[in-house]
Amino acid sequence: MTPPRGSGRRLVIEADGGSRGNPGVAGYGALVRDPATGSVLVELAEPLGQASNNVAEYSGLLAGLRAVLDLDPGATVRVRMDSKLVVEQMSGRWKIKHEDMRRLALEARDLCAEISDAGGSVDFEWIPREKNKDADALSNDAMDGKSVHRVLTGDVPSAPAEEPSATEAQASSAGAAAPVATRPLRLLLVQAPLNAEPAQRIVAAVRRLVGPGARVVGTDDAAGARVAADLASAFEVDPDTSEQWSGRAPGEGADATVQTAYHSLTESGGTVVAVTSRRGVLSVLADVLGTPVDRFWALATAPGSLTAVEVWEDGSASVAFTNRTDHLA
Repeated sequence: MTPPRGSGRRLVIEADGGSRGNPGVAGYGALVRDPATGSVLVELAEPLGQASNNVAEYSGLLAGLRAVLDLDPGATVRVRMDSKLVVEQMSGRWKIKHEDMRRLALEARDLCAEISDAGGSVDFEWIPREKNKDADALSNDAMDGKSVHRVLTGDVPSAPAEEPSATEAQASSAGAAAPVATRPLRLLLVQAPLNAEPAQRIVAAVRRLVGPGARVVGTDDAAGARVAADLASAFEVDPDTSEQWSGRAPGEGADATVQTAYHSLTESGGTVVAVTSRRGVLSVLADVLGTPVDRFWALATAPGSLTAVEVWEDGSASVAFTNRTDHLA
């Protein structure tokens, strides 16, 4: 089988993270730059709550890699960071002993593998702090509580004006404006398993995808509530379970109660893990994608599966992945 050819485009990720206290109030900053022109294509910053400096550094790397996958997954990428630890660990020269670091490094390697699978490549370069000022400034914005998601160039394709986004189409059909987030929302939907048996495998998979500071919400059904409780314990937070996420509201198709709960999350933003039913998962996806009623059940999802949605400050939303089940094998 012939390997995929890359796009030939070169991109640079500059990433940083910090913690005021270590662990303490933490945040990350990342940007993607065109090395040919020096222009910045994307700027990102996100508070992390209480976390260590190393977790914040890795979180900046992850954000930069995700941005590259959105821009051009087949690009040749150089990651430039002033964290010797991250650069040496990701280059395979230093061992990773701490569990949090191992989890984040595995997630970063998965993202690098996605770029490689698309024909691109990723390498790492350590730079002194004074050459990483732009990413450092973004990480300080994050530690001040600011969220940033800015696309700063026309190089990123956008939908033609005559073709509204899926979120706009859904809002139009509902006769209401799309919900606008005060800061970006990263929502990981966990479809409640049929029993509690796979709970620990689900928790392990979620921990690989979600960093510290996540909220946990979910259904009050027995198996779902158990998974929500186990997830909350792993993130050292209190779970917020209620029938809002059960997907039991009367009617066919999308559950309006679940969609209302989802809209509430878009208004507050942050990182949230939500345990819900198959109907609950599909209700959120229907809201994001504008799924017609007659196609509501067309998307396959399995008990215990993971689905990810991202919502930005302007109300635009995207589906990162659906029905991820490799952790259940």
